[in-house]
Amino acid sequence: MVRITVIVVIVGGMLIAGLTWWTTDRERRLRAEITAIETRMVAEIARRDAAIARLGRDRRIARLEVVERSEDLGGEGPRTSLLFIELDDEGREIARRELDVPGDVIYVDAWTARFPAESVASADDPFRDRTLVLLRRIYSDRMPPREGIPIDTPGGVPDGYAGSEEARFEQAIWKRFWTLASDPEAAEEAGIRVAQGEAVYKPMRPGESYELRVEAAGGMTLIPVRAQANAMNRDP
Repeated sequence: MVRITVIVVIVGGMLIAGLTWWTTDRERRLRAEITAIETRMVAEIARRDAAIARLGRDRRIARLEVVERSEDLGGEGPRTSLLFIELDDEGREIARRELDVPGDVIYVDAWTARFPAESVASADDPFRDRTLVLLRRIYSDRMPPREGIPIDTPGGVPDGYAGSEEARFEQAIWKRFWTLASDPEAAEEAGIRVAQGEAVYKPMRPGESYELRVEAAGGMTLIPVRAQANAMNRDP
């Protein structure tokens, strides 16, 4: 009887020890699995947030400052004098032009090449991670586009670029822009979602200032940034 009791105690102890080890090992492995899952989730959330941030980016490419508007010169209607300031990717001035156009609704015309959202979001290709823009001309509501004032020469090197690999990539797009705009196979081969001309425009008054911005996965926007109080007090 004593022997049986001893055997039962030993076997029971072994079972309890084995169960304890199995439970502890299982808990350890479960904790490791949970930690790995949490790590993957954190990394995936970080990737998602970075992709959303990249898709939501925009950048300044120019600033327009309205200097003066003259009214009814010889019955020809108003004329608007403005300063067009081109900016680099860091927002630094790289060129400026003083312009004078008839009318007071100012248009900024450009060629744009947009890339697929996944290319912009992933940033795997630094040449296709944002919309490309070639500024072409400025005109007005009283001025036909073909008579607009040129800003950059299509197919040439824009003011904001040097002879870098990126510049060569963009020049290749501008040189065959209308092919890419009208031939879906050519556009797909170049990794372009859509190539098109577009213009943004607004009525402008003296003292106002506007930023010309480009969305990473979209087009151009013209945003008012300042209205000087003294513009309201100018002599007629």
